[in-house]
Amino acid sequence: MDLATDMAAAIRNGGTLPKMPAGLTLEDAYGLQKKVVAGVGAVAGLKAGMTAAAGQQAFGLTHPLIGSLYEAGRLAPGATFPSAPGVSLECEIGLVVDGNGTPKTAGPVIEVPRMAFADDADRNGTNLTACNISADRYIVGDQLPLRDSYGDIQITLTRDGEEVCSAPASDALGGPQAALAWMLNEARERGLAVEDGMLLITGACGGIHPAQPGHYVADYGDFGRIEFTVT
Repeated sequence: MDLATDMAAAIRNGGTLPKMPAGLTLEDAYGLQKKVVAGVGAVAGLKAGMTAAAGQQAFGLTHPLIGSLYEAGRLAPGATFPSAPGVSLECEIGLVVDGNGTPKTAGPVIEVPRMAFADDADRNGTNLTACNISADRYIVGDQLPLRDSYGDIQITLTRDGEEVCSAPASDALGGPQAALAWMLNEARERGLAVEDGMLLITGACGGIHPAQPGHYVADYGDFGRIEFTVT
């Protein structure tokens, strides 16, 4: 078994990633990412990761990352899933695009990534790239007709009625339109396919939060809402 095969198996089975090799370059990491994603399963779209400066700094990065969404990871609003080490929640906006990357619709998305490094020494930007930015599950809300602007959307996430975070839709890379432009350019640079009907999620608004047990409501105002439960 090689490294990519072992990584893909850990992602599919909810296990711990193998120890990562030292000295991976970013180019190495993106090459490894492609093999890992192919080993996990069908791709449903793309994700922007490490869009916040604080997160980049913590992982030794100076730029965002791009990865893939797994078809098998898609959940519907009302989903219930268990809390577990490394499982987090992110409020995002998702855009459904055509084969040219032109957005057709947009809607709320909760990403549920799972960081599963073998030890803290592996927590850096290149390894995060290689494991597909911890992509796992994501909850897709109702898609709506495209708006000219998303600047008026405030996103608030609550757990059992207590606020977890509140942030504007512009929190991730300046908003969905700017984030999409970055993602399409980065996808071309990294050789990632953009196909009709793909979902592109544009980065965390309001930070990344541990998936603690409780009933959650992600309220996007007139843009929609997503409810889900962590056990």
